[in-house]
Amino acid sequence: MQLIRSAGYMWHREYVNWQQRRLLGRPESGKGDEVDFADQSAIYGLYAANHDCIYIGQAGRGNSGLFDRLKTHALEDHLFCFWVRFTWLGFYSSSQLRKGRFDDPVTGALSLVDALDTIESVGVYLALPRFNRRYGSGFGGVEWYYQNAEYERLRNAQA
Repeated sequence: MQLIRSAGYMWHREYVNWQQRRLLGRPESGKGDEVDFADQSAIYGLYAANHDCIYIGQAGRGNSGLFDRLKTHALEDHLFCFWVRFTWLGFYSSSQLRKGRFDDPVTGALSLVDALDTIESVGVYLALPRFNRRYGSGFGGVEWYYQNAEYERLRNAQA
């Protein structure tokens, strides 16, 4: 079983409208519709302008999803002035989020090897350690997403 099913790497907080409860992403392949990850349950990291990881957290307990946790960090708590980008590693696939079906992703059988690979990969992707050469061993079936607004800005700049 795949524990991490979708992810976004180094999304910019500048492109999040905190007045609308939406975190829009586009598949890395460039093909497919945008997906709203506001309700995603995830492990996430917040990064300073120099890309140092300043905070690692989790979202998805109770009624608050990824958007809600990020909004708290952006507008309400002591971290608001320290971070500009975030990376998230989500437990729900894009199809689960589109359908609004949030079954517990961990209830299926997960081997110890798969769990260890996944946890190691989460740490590596969030902390960005300089000497790790092993990336993604626990992320075989993960769907990666670009932040929609940044994707559109870059695409329009190339036109």
